[in-house]
Amino acid sequence: MTAGLLASVRKLVATDPASPAAVDGVQACEQLSQHLALIIGETGVCTLLVRSIVVSSARFPWLASAIASTASADSLWAALRVAMSHQDPDTASEALVGLLSTFIDLLGRLIGDALLAHLLHVLWPELFPPTTKGTP
Repeated sequence: MTAGLLASVRKLVATDPASPAAVDGVQACEQLSQHLALIIGETGVCTLLVRSIVVSSARFPWLASAIASTASADSLWAALRVAMSHQDPDTASEALVGLLSTFIDLLGRLIGDALLAHLLHVLWPELFPPTTKGTP
């Protein structure tokens, strides 16, 4: 993942210190999941999300509890919200950055960088500007 993309993900999951840990970030992830389900289906979203949680659990082991008994993307996001609420805001935010970065990286491998860039731009144009051909 490029430094620019990582910086954009950090801005996307930045939380208001007055709000519960990583709530804005989880809502952004849910928004991405809903939009993405139109392209790869709910099963595809769940598969990517579970894989992202497994990878991110190496650094944040408590994330693994979120996939214990969930069956859909909606229930996964709800379980993640609960898991994050038990962490301090900085830890929850860092875990969410790692999770979403992994999710976006896996998605890019699946659908390609050009479609990924377009998808992210459509959802969050202020954070993910359009890319021009030949620009990294």
